[in-house]
Amino acid sequence: MRNSEVPGQALRRAIQLCGGADALCDALNVSTESLHKWLSEEEEVPLPVFMQTVGLLLEATSRRPPGSTPDPTEGGRKGPRH
Repeated sequence: MRNSEVPGQALRRAIQLCGGADALCDALNVSTESLHKWLSEEEEVPLPVFMQTVGLLLEATSRRPPGSTPDPTEGGRKGPRH
């Protein structure tokens, strides 16, 4: 995961979905100090923390109410396929 922005992006999105940094720290069972070091890229996000963050993101997005995700039938081809 070295030199990748993905772990930091995942943590920032998880902060939004969890309702704040403190709530995310509770969910991940990590200190706010560690979270801030990861977000500032002072330290690399440990793989287990990244995997747990991805799990939280997947869980949060799977609980969205119908209609909150794009309809795959909207847009794109309107006519018959050839």
